[in-house]
Amino acid sequence: MAYDLVIRGGNVVDGTGLPGFTADVAVRDGRIAAIGRVEGEAQRTVDADGLVVAPGFIDVHTHYDVQLDWDPVASPAMQHGVTTVLTGNCGFTLYPAKPEDVDWLTGMLTRVEGMSREAMREGFRFGGGGFADYWRRLEGKLALNVGGYVGHSAVRRYAMGDAASERAATPTEIETMKELVRAAMREGAVGFSTSQLDIHVGADGRGVPSNFAAPEEITELCSVLAEFPYGAVEIIPRSHSIGHDDADRALLYAVARASGKPVEIGPLGPTPDAPMAWQRTLEFMREARAQGVRIHPQFTSQQLGLHLRLADTFVFDEMPSWLSALQGPIPERCRVLADPALRDRLRHELKSVQRAAPFPIEVLEVEFARDEKNRAWIGRSSGELAAERGGDALDAFLDVSIAEDLATGWRTRPNPAAQEFIAKVVRASVLEPLVMAGSSDGGAHLASFTGADYTTRLLTDWVPDPISLEHAVWRLAGMPAAVHGLVDRGVIRTGAKADLVLIDLETPWVVEPERLRSKSKNTPFDAARLQGRALLTFVAGRLVYNYADSSGP
Repeated sequence: MAYDLVIRGGNVVDGTGLPGFTADVAVRDGRIAAIGRVEGEAQRTVDADGLVVAPGFIDVHTHYDVQLDWDPVASPAMQHGVTTVLTGNCGFTLYPAKPEDVDWLTGMLTRVEGMSREAMREGFRFGGGGFADYWRRLEGKLALNVGGYVGHSAVRRYAMGDAASERAATPTEIETMKELVRAAMREGAVGFSTSQLDIHVGADGRGVPSNFAAPEEITELCSVLAEFPYGAVEIIPRSHSIGHDDADRALLYAVARASGKPVEIGPLGPTPDAPMAWQRTLEFMREARAQGVRIHPQFTSQQLGLHLRLADTFVFDEMPSWLSALQGPIPERCRVLADPALRDRLRHELKSVQRAAPFPIEVLEVEFARDEKNRAWIGRSSGELAAERGGDALDAFLDVSIAEDLATGWRTRPNPAAQEFIAKVVRASVLEPLVMAGSSDGGAHLASFTGADYTTRLLTDWVPDPISLEHAVWRLAGMPAAVHGLVDRGVIRTGAKADLVLIDLETPWVVEPERLRSKSKNTPFDAARLQGRALLTFVAGRLVYNYADSSGP
């Protein structure tokens, strides 16, 4: 019997959590046709001796929606073994949209998700419409599987216009929004997403539309999912960073019960103001499960650290003077940021305003210098530069950035004690079977953070201690498929889609990212060359990534 593909002699770790076994895997017409000892010829044969053969991984938290217009492989996802991405998280989609609102929605994404406005203008093409209109443009053009949520902020903007960023909705407006969610679900949306974080501010300087929704509105919109046999809710409540207050816990219970669906919330992690918030969230998750409510936080196995450029960062948006100064054209921003009076206000807000990422300016060090003459800055902190240049760390941070039109790249200098504590948080999270792998934010914050390496780092840093290889693969593939109802993905079994990844667990891999600039005018991004464990990645039996042919190290 002839096959399209036979992978021979690999250690098959099938995504169920069961022990691995040595077998051949045969593929025909995009699906797995046989597992075991496979006889017969194949158009392509791969010798997998010494390699792990796993189901393709599923990244549940991404923002690749826009990037896919010019990057059909959703880089760097596939070199980390990802074959399915779920987009439109946090309530941020570009659909449904009236034609006149598309530019407003893209502006929101440039601010909230750190996406390059230049890249959008060069490569993004969407004239408005609903879920099906958006994704129909990309049919047959993508190298991997994509599922999309319908986002709350877009739904609100469509139903309420500019008032969506100003007030609560009326009952009539909520009914209009419910019908928009219903239409998207009929057209194939994987669920409904929303968030209510104060740090999420649109390009117009106002909070994003979902931030103005009352709990009753969110619950009503989620109730639409009860009409469908599939779907999930993705939500990041306002108090997520402190472990969820009573109001947000009540909201999560209401959302889960109204929808009857699993609820995914944000990543677990400490903050300086609430270092044990992650533990409170885990306790809440266990309490909810005892009541039959499915709530899934996410763990952060990827390399953590903050990267930013004043040209496109959002991390200071909780502070009014910073937010105002970082709006508008780059020359105007540079002029305003040079004003000593403004700098005094910026200093005051750094000390007085509670922030989601309250790092001191002194710990920022130059990671990337645009101009050759300034390469000596790389590796120097703002405090060290201030000692040379005069003034304080804020002056050095702003002066150096202005000298390169705000294109200078900065990162938070690693803190060994903090890294040790974060490792303890990740270990505890990985050991909780209800916590999802994810939080990559793929496609967003390309100049600030790229967490697409979470799959590789789970396999490298947390296998075999504290979890087995089989359990790790289940967390990366089988579990997200089960939670999202992806019945033919996430496992290696006869009849399932042949989304497969071949992994070499013995070969060392690159641990330091290299900054790249895309062929479009997209911002530089980290981790695009942070090589994953994947040697070969197949989607529906078709080879879509081959490390030997890649431009990786």
